[in-house]
Amino acid sequence: MKKNYLMLLVCLSLIIVENISCKKSEIQPPADPCAGKSIAITETVTPTSGGSTSNGSITVTASGSNGFSFSLNNGPFQASGTFSGLAVATYTITAKDQAGCTAVKSVMVAASPCPTIAITATSTLASTQTSADGSLTATATGSTGITYAINGGAFQTAGVFNGLVSGSYNITVKDVNGCTASATFIVSAASCPTITIAATTNVSSGPTATDGSISATANGGIAPYTYSINSGTTFQSSGDFSNLTAGSYTIIAKDANGCLGTSGTIVVASSPCPVITINSLVTGTDKCSNNTGTISVTASGSNGFTYSINGGSFQASNVFNALATGNYLITAKDVNGCTGTNNVTMPIGNPGTNFSAVKNVLANNCAISGCHAGSSPQNGLNFTDDCTIVNQALRIKSRAVDANPSVMPPTGAISNADRQKIVDWINSGATYSN
Repeated sequence: MKKNYLMLLVCLSLIIVENISCKKSEIQPPADPCAGKSIAITETVTPTSGGSTSNGSITVTASGSNGFSFSLNNGPFQASGTFSGLAVATYTITAKDQAGCTAVKSVMVAASPCPTIAITATSTLASTQTSADGSLTATATGSTGITYAINGGAFQTAGVFNGLVSGSYNITVKDVNGCTASATFIVSAASCPTITIAATTNVSSGPTATDGSISATANGGIAPYTYSINSGTTFQSSGDFSNLTAGSYTIIAKDANGCLGTSGTIVVASSPCPVITINSLVTGTDKCSNNTGTISVTASGSNGFTYSINGGSFQASNVFNALATGNYLITAKDVNGCTGTNNVTMPIGNPGTNFSAVKNVLANNCAISGCHAGSSPQNGLNFTDDCTIVNQALRIKSRAVDANPSVMPPTGAISNADRQKIVDWINSGATYSN
């Protein structure tokens, strides 16, 4: 009897173990909370008021999810999308939803143009060429909150400068926003004659070319004359000044007795710029990454080009990478500073061959009603959505390729050819554009 009882226990144990082993429990990986989301950031930028101010601001909103918080330049997140007290720069804005899904966008704060500030001055003669009793009284118009400095000194609220010997002086003014202007004025000695200056100019080859020149000749004093440009302290025997960019210049002439005369403003012009044409080859950004677009620029009509995007710094390379969808302003600048521009739109790129093949496999085997499709897809994963496929690449490989046997419910095992399509896509990077 005891022997029969033991044999019964053994049989029952085998039945229990067999039943347990036949109940294969599938452990589902947690669903990606960011799958299928497309978070977009929209910004409103207030430029700085100009000069050296830091009063610009950025206000952003985000769409495509909810519960957003925002970060500036990888700083702490805040509920408000407004960032103020900003200087001229390019900033990185990050939006994060309540599930931790993020989107990033670069936003540039520009400066409002500085006003044109005009400077006038009246002078009081020094009694002799060596007496420090001359003066300048400067007045600036065109802005507010003006302060004044002489010859690079400290700024002061009044435009009056006393105790000056005869000579040339540079007056710089600065407004409330840090915008500046400069002009050169002469304090003469009572015994000095009026010295006049005539000048001829040669134009530069372009806005930044350094091949312009001025030739100046002085009269009215005692020869020989020496000459200085833009209030320089160094005088030279010749009135010829070369290697000049386009712009405004002032020539100072000094006679044999040290008496001074000024030319007023002399303008070196720029030759007309050529027509610069820009062509752009665009590779669309990846739909599910949105920071992989490329713009390759070709410029013609001149030479020595450098390139800029959205008003940023110029670079030697004609290729701009890691671009999101949106509109971009491309600028090409030649060796002489002449520019051409072109507006380029960055689209979402076409799906890659490998991705399209995998999507087709899923459409035939899994992205069907009752599985990973429809209004209530299994595990919340809708494989009719491109970015859900990308985000679940490893899950797809695990179920359809690595499992033994490989299955893709509800159709069961897929063909070796379809398995290889998944492997090829994974090996090529498992992105939308592969």
